[in-house]
Amino acid sequence: MAWLAQARGRRVLELALLYQMKKREWAFVAACVAGAVLFGVWSFQMGIAFHRSRQGSTDLSSSHRRSQNGSSASSPARPAADDSDEQARKPQ
Repeated sequence: MAWLAQARGRRVLELALLYQMKKREWAFVAACVAGAVLFGVWSFQMGIAFHRSRQGSTDLSSSHRRSQNGSSASSPARPAADDSDEQARKPQ
């Protein structure tokens, strides 16, 4: 009968270890799912921000841009680069 008690004790220990492994596996799966959800939300927000930045200007931004263009018209224009200057910079 002692061997039966030992076998049961081992079996209980094995089941406890198996239960712990299952807990760890579920924790790993939950962590992976949480990471995937967070990455998905971040990716979606970045996509929305990207598409908003690529859209045409709204009435507010175009009026703001017009007011800035009016003030920048008084500033001197940057002189254009000469072709000879560009060729002098390129190594041959």
